[in-house]
Amino acid sequence: MLNRSFEEMGIPPGYGFKHLLFSPVASVLIVQAQSSGKDWRPERLYFRQIASDKYNAVGQPEDLVSQDSPFAHPSKPLLAYNCLEHRFSVDATGEERHSGDWDSLNIYDLRQQTEVESINRQTLTLPAGVVRGWISAVVAFSDSGFFVQAGLSKDGSNRMDYVVAEVDLSRRILKPIGALPATFI
Repeated sequence: MLNRSFEEMGIPPGYGFKHLLFSPVASVLIVQAQSSGKDWRPERLYFRQIASDKYNAVGQPEDLVSQDSPFAHPSKPLLAYNCLEHRFSVDATGEERHSGDWDSLNIYDLRQQTEVESINRQTLTLPAGVVRGWISAVVAFSDSGFFVQAGLSKDGSNRMDYVVAEVDLSRRILKPIGALPATFI
């Protein structure tokens, strides 16, 4: 298994290593892969059992959706990650512009190899008074709870206040815990 390429291990061409996680509970390695060249590719998550030499894709994301901010649960065979949907457009001067919006927050069972939870804009309940918000990163996931970094807007403008928040997974409610002043993501 040593000295094998990513392609030989099941990761598509054009991808390189970005981040490595290990789930001791599931005996699984998780790789966050990113574009290894100048051409844009969405970030992807792959996993493999320690005894295997082949990586498998985590879920089935759409072509323009990146999987990022992976976090392995310390006592369960679960992987949490955030998804971002990318857009490309051409401005008035002919320049290509890249933008993205929060797509979803997902939990994947590494043993069953299936998604067990997905929360998106339509299913996430924001705090009272907040008209727009998104989850920008997973910061902790354990038996103590599920915690994220989130951007929230009370007036619907592009000005966002960032917070650390707990996500009540059963009720899909975002509960701010503390402000993150001077944060820009």
